[in-house]
Amino acid sequence: METRSAKLDVFVTNGRKGLFAVVSIAKDEILIDLNEEETLSSPTRRSLQIGEAKHALGSEETVGYLNHSCEPNVFLDFSCLCVRALKDIRAGEEVKINYAATEYEMHDSFRCDCGSPACLRMIRGFKFLTRNEQLKLKPYLAPYLLRRLDGRA
Repeated sequence: METRSAKLDVFVTNGRKGLFAVVSIAKDEILIDLNEEETLSSPTRRSLQIGEAKHALGSEETVGYLNHSCEPNVFLDFSCLCVRALKDIRAGEEVKINYAATEYEMHDSFRCDCGSPACLRMIRGFKFLTRNEQLKLKPYLAPYLLRRLDGRA
């Protein structure tokens, strides 16, 4: 199965690489299929957590350069194990996901500079969020994080 999306490409902006829409993308559209990605049991700097101890090791064309935003325009849809648009995305816009909704504990934490009023400031993973911050992410949480939120893990 082809995981690269013809709608995305890697570009450098402000000195860092990111995935950008090369055409307009409609809300709910699938951008990246993660079903065929190589998986690891622990996180890396370029992986995306897709299970309790399962991380998709993305290539440059898939999750490898999918950057973070506290107000993302895509999310990881676990019903299809794919990255799906949360809203319409304009051609030229960077495609970003909220790592706190998928990553229990980041491989490398970092300071967020997304500029959102909802910015978490320091991105370390779901484990380090306050209960209130965790609850705000509930509609987009990975199943393994929902279990932790509900006290079942």
